[in-house]
Amino acid sequence: FSVELNMNLPLYSGLKSPGNGIYYSGPGAGAKGLIIFYTGSTYNAFDAACPNQEISSCSTMTIKGINALCACDSEEYNLFTGQGDGTVTYPMKQYRAEVNDNMIRIYN
Repeated sequence: FSVELNMNLPLYSGLKSPGNGIYYSGPGAGAKGLIIFYTGSTYNAFDAACPNQEISSCSTMTIKGINALCACDSEEYNLFTGQGDGTVTYPMKQYRAEVNDNMIRIYN
């Protein structure tokens, strides 16, 4: 899949500031949407599905500061690394992200 986001649009302008992330649920956006996070030097793109849960009504993660929170089990995952707190089996599924001017392309 491939998704392109224009950071000039108000919906995505927060991605220009380090430590900010957005949830994207548009076409082609992973199992439960995407979480895109700006570290200050790179962009990380993760599937928003809880990596240690089956797909269900509670398995879409939300952004909580610099973490992603899974509502099913209250586990948090670091958006700099995609890793859980050490007690979970799987990290977040990461996709490739590249920037060209004000466009971010997320793909696998």
